[in-house]
Amino acid sequence: MSSEVETSRGVRAIQQPRIPRGSSTALGMTKKSLPLLLTLLLLGGLPAQESPSPIASVTPRSIRISFVPPPLDGTISLGVYDAKGKLVRVLFREADINEFNIGSDSLSTTWDGKDDAGENVPPGKYGAHGFVVGDLKIEGVGFFFNDWITSAEGPRFSHIRSLAMRDENLLLGADLVPPGTGHVLYDVADKSLTVKDTDSDTSNEAGASAPGRDGTRWVIEAGEVKQLGANSDLLRQLPVVPEQPAAKAIAASLKENRIYLLEENEKGQRVRALTLVATKANGSDQAISEWKVDFEKSIVVHKNFSVAGEKPVTTPAEENVPDKVKVKLLANPLLNDDRVTVEMMVGLDADGSFIKAADGLPLCTISETQNLSRALLALHGANALDVFQDDGAVVEQFRVSGVDQMMSFDCGGFELK
Repeated sequence: MSSEVETSRGVRAIQQPRIPRGSSTALGMTKKSLPLLLTLLLLGGLPAQESPSPIASVTPRSIRISFVPPPLDGTISLGVYDAKGKLVRVLFREADINEFNIGSDSLSTTWDGKDDAGENVPPGKYGAHGFVVGDLKIEGVGFFFNDWITSAEGPRFSHIRSLAMRDENLLLGADLVPPGTGHVLYDVADKSLTVKDTDSDTSNEAGASAPGRDGTRWVIEAGEVKQLGANSDLLRQLPVVPEQPAAKAIAASLKENRIYLLEENEKGQRVRALTLVATKANGSDQAISEWKVDFEKSIVVHKNFSVAGEKPVTTPAEENVPDKVKVKLLANPLLNDDRVTVEMMVGLDADGSFIKAADGLPLCTISETQNLSRALLALHGANALDVFQDDGAVVEQFRVSGVDQMMSFDCGGFELK
């Protein structure tokens, strides 16, 4: 079961500037500032936060929110909720402690009575609470269903329309992500991909024939790949292999006995580079060629992918994949409470993916992959999550370790006039 795709549209335009996780500024300043408050606490300078302090109203539409931060180095996410527990405003997302007003006994900020869309919320009772998120480890695990995509950098494409040669390199006419058509040049020697400007129209490129060495020509006829001489005589051919993807387009080197085939079926596409090894007669005046596969890259259709055995699969799993998981966080000693259990989900927006509480409050950025359309998550052991996210071209897997390294805090309730 896929996670609910939600955005935080409008949040960043009206919240404090966001400092990315892992930056020296965010983590370094936290480590300098937070221990000062903790020292005051240990010396008796801060009251135990058994119950949140009342929140003073500055003006009818401006509310001062204060709290004692939990004793944990990390970033702070803080939200405002209505009386029914619905998140109405993300005040801070992965913020540094210096983005708050630092008082003698607490951190504070103000809320202007607006929601994430910038609209005034109705008068009534509201509350605020949040989390300090510790040093979570986020690592990329792998890429699935598209052999062309092996890193976060470089062009992404979901479907190949045609093949052509450009200076012994392979020019792919492709459906790009974000949506559009264009050309991607594959450097055969260094195995790199770059977007190529070209005047050719991808949709009209002929792919069923291509020039070959010494004035010959390669063609695809009824699924068979043939090399024809200058007089259209058959020089060699590749027979059709049952149950294998059918040849749709071909390109050929003009310097070597090498061809590139685009083959496809209902499961996806593959591109193979084949080099001629030998040609033999089969006793009926037909030449049978032996070929060596230099490389093979596939794109697998994965619109309905699921997760099984901690790996993404194209067939539906026997059990639905949950859209949320429960994680038991570190206990906040200032609250004198046991460890809090929080439901977590994957969130998607224009900037990438992130872990969020089930109520919608963003907690931790996962990646900056754009154009994401779907994400699934699964528990990996007791304190880690695996996130599988799809941008239409490839499914990426990320592992978030130490997800229990968070502490919750409560700012109490208040009434907005």
